[in-house]
Amino acid sequence: MPFLFGVARRPELPGPALIRLLGDLGLTPAAARALLLRMRQEGKLASLRHGRGAAYRLAGEYGRRFDRIRAGGRPPAPEWPGAFHAVLYQVPESRRAFRDALRRAAVQAGYGLLQPGVLVALDDRTEHLPLADAPPGALLLVTRLPLDEPDAARAARVVWDLDTLAGTFAAHAGALRAALDALAGPPAPGAETLRRYAALLRTPMVDTLSSPRLPAALFPPGWPLPALWAQIQAVQEVFGGPAARYVDELLGTSAVPPTTTLPPTP
Repeated sequence: MPFLFGVARRPELPGPALIRLLGDLGLTPAAARALLLRMRQEGKLASLRHGRGAAYRLAGEYGRRFDRIRAGGRPPAPEWPGAFHAVLYQVPESRRAFRDALRRAAVQAGYGLLQPGVLVALDDRTEHLPLADAPPGALLLVTRLPLDEPDAARAARVVWDLDTLAGTFAAHAGALRAALDALAGPPAPGAETLRRYAALLRTPMVDTLSSPRLPAALFPPGWPLPALWAQIQAVQEVFGGPAARYVDELLGTSAVPPTTTLPPTP
């Protein structure tokens, strides 16, 4: 969904056009409507009325992340602060549900598992963790783990499985480069170009979100994420213009006037 809003280069898309574009990407009309409904229920889309029709905007934290990416790109790498923020936990097996929920919330917040019972992050992100819901018998300790930079780099390699990520990013970069080299000519505006554009970038873009935001010195030598971003940009330069022209043509018959007031979103 963010891909379509990005190609359209506008914050709001009319429902019929959005369903048509989702169809171009392989969804049936029924599946597209079900996706819109589910995303509305999850707070990821806001619905706006325009007479007898409806339009949609990305909403909530989902929309805010999209806006930050469009506005500022990737933030600069931080400096090594000299210590990891750490959460130490010991939870009885009878309270396994809480332990699993804690781990899920921690991973989503950017923590990694150094070893069983030890979560680390570059900074304090406990506001995103259900620490207040700890059951009786659980031990939770919030602390700092001081390390010199070489030891921190070794720890980061394990915590975030950086070697596996490096292999994934290098493979994506190679595949994108090969796809561009295989082009017989510039792609023409149309649904096929939109599909190809989405197919090339969907998985690589999602996988880049797996990379932790760490000081450059904590990544392994030859970290391939910058090379992957370069290939993503190259794909955007080749496919972005034709895909955007196709979407503009489609929206020419489906565009709706801008809305100044949005309903509250989660």
